[in-house]
Amino acid sequence: MAGEKMISASISLQPRIWERLQRIIATGRVGSSYLFSGPSGCGKEGIAIAFSAGLNCEKKPKGPCGECGSCKRFRTLQHEHLTFIVPLPGSASTAAGEKGQLKKDRENVELFQEAIQEKATNPFFKIAFPKAKQILISSIRDLRKTLYLKSHIQGRKTVLIFDSHLLSIGQGAAGNALLKILEEPPNNTTLILVTDYKEQLLPTLSSRCQQVNFPPLDPEVMTLYLEKMGISSKLVPIATEISQGNMHRAYSLLDKSTKNILVMIKDMVVSIFTEDGSSWRQFINEYSRLALNDPQEFIFKFHLLQLWLQSAYRGKLGISSDVSLVGLDEGSLSLVQKLREIDFLRIDIYLEEILTGMTRNLNTSITLTNLLIKLHREMNEGRLYG
Repeated sequence: MAGEKMISASISLQPRIWERLQRIIATGRVGSSYLFSGPSGCGKEGIAIAFSAGLNCEKKPKGPCGECGSCKRFRTLQHEHLTFIVPLPGSASTAAGEKGQLKKDRENVELFQEAIQEKATNPFFKIAFPKAKQILISSIRDLRKTLYLKSHIQGRKTVLIFDSHLLSIGQGAAGNALLKILEEPPNNTTLILVTDYKEQLLPTLSSRCQQVNFPPLDPEVMTLYLEKMGISSKLVPIATEISQGNMHRAYSLLDKSTKNILVMIKDMVVSIFTEDGSSWRQFINEYSRLALNDPQEFIFKFHLLQLWLQSAYRGKLGISSDVSLVGLDEGSLSLVQKLREIDFLRIDIYLEEILTGMTRNLNTSITLTNLLIKLHREMNEGRLYG
């Protein structure tokens, strides 16, 4: 039943978006390609799965019903008409040989099957492989080999391409290969591109897709969702506020206390704003490793730092902060006092550049070094401290 709950939960998170997609299912006027875009953690992937289930439901136009044979197979995400395309690690070096490549492929298959099982229970679970920075052209070529084959099963083939902006990495070979499919789409097939970064997608791809733009999750919807998960009533308001409509961030907070969050932010602030070479080297090394091994945690920590700075900026202007972030400020009074003359807006831009660099696969060590150099230069010019 977990898969059924996952699909119904996804539908409830974006009611207006789902109303539009439900009309498409009901009328049968289904497009060959869609682009689901919006901020991270707003439920795009879960809605894409629910839409695929609805298109294949045996009780249309009311689908997904959760009861027919098709919907039951969608619970485990093992349906014959459901295909996932996700970023994968690059091919092994030729020195590894054919046996080494086969071993790597088997490992990826095992990881993918485990990820699918988790995704079937949690719409916000991120299918992510270590060192996977692009969608491989081989994935699109394999898709093309099977997509044009006739199916004897009732329903509609659906292809979900998660993190589709990574089709455009490098020379965009994978994106160009997919473009050929979009230009001559197979019958009774729908491709759904899902991305947090629509602007990084090749224009030739986005222009051939019907656009579905997702807003951040509504705070009330997030609160209800977290409460149904059995999250502590004390933690729900904090997670809802800090996450700002991003369920991934909310999940990252669930195993952390307010005290731990405060310590995390203090450590980052001290490392960044202290003019100490050894402290900077340690910061660069630590966060470069984190970006490689756990990019979601890296993004989460920098987002927390952004929120802390924004809260401190509101305090500087005499604007009251929300309860949870006021708590962070009160616990960090010495830092707030020391940084009272900080150019918060400028530093926020610098931090945003770090996060943007992650999506573009830039060298993290270099971007972090540039961040610290910019801060050091501004401090020397007296822009941070009066």
